[in-house]
Amino acid sequence: MKRFVQYAYYPFLLIATFGITFGLIRLYPESAYPFIPISLIVLFSLIFIYGERRLPFKREWNGILVDTKADFLQSFVSLPLASKLAEIVLPFMIYYPLTYMQEHVGLIDLRKNYGFVAQVVAALVAGEFCYYWFHRATHTLPLLWRLHAVHHGAKRVYWMNAGRFHFIEIFLVGLAFYIPLAFFQPYPDVTIMIIAISGITGFLEHINIDFRAGWLNYIFNTAEHHRWHHSNVVKESNTNYGKVLIIWDLIFGTFFLPKDRVVEEVGTVADDVPYDFVGQLKYPFTHKG
Repeated sequence: MKRFVQYAYYPFLLIATFGITFGLIRLYPESAYPFIPISLIVLFSLIFIYGERRLPFKREWNGILVDTKADFLQSFVSLPLASKLAEIVLPFMIYYPLTYMQEHVGLIDLRKNYGFVAQVVAALVAGEFCYYWFHRATHTLPLLWRLHAVHHGAKRVYWMNAGRFHFIEIFLVGLAFYIPLAFFQPYPDVTIMIIAISGITGFLEHINIDFRAGWLNYIFNTAEHHRWHHSNVVKESNTNYGKVLIIWDLIFGTFFLPKDRVVEEVGTVADDVPYDFVGQLKYPFTHKG
């Protein structure tokens, strides 16, 4: 039974995310769309918490520890606010100029040429491309690493530190990931599907559950990859840069998933990121390394 749960857990939640979101899109008016990802996260959080207690990858990563308060504030206050700010700014930076170009020059219009699923896949793959290179840059450019180190400073990987990012980085990530959405101009139902998938898979990358994704590890960025991305060994952590998908890591040679061992310690080499929320906000401006 345990083995069945291990292999069924990830595909079940992926299918549930797509199915529930699709059903709610068809059931409710467009004005209610923003509440769909929020509802999913609330529902799935209960599943994540239960799963971490019943089938943990590392039992010592569970529980209310010194970082829990900051992780909660990062994931459920800072991240939504920064994402919303990016959502507000993005139309002025990209959408309106592209709309003008669409009318006068002609650009790719997913709405006219492709169905719902094809629109989701095309926009997601394009968004992943932009995210991949931005994420990779945060590991190579010192200024961006100061922001990104807040995420990697975690000494454990579990569901609630999925949103442990500096406010400024979340804003930049939002711009990078959703630029293709503005470019392709998909319908609102496509956009909300991508937001829902991105939100739930973000938690699935971090959950402290000993599941197995199997062949899906070569399509999606799962916790099996992402734990290696959090390794405190630099050459191991400079891999697996994808957000929802892992395909660009496969293409550009940064895919890393050893079959004969599991990650031991996570965190940064410097190990100097504060545990408290305010300290994490200050870190990129006070860190001297």
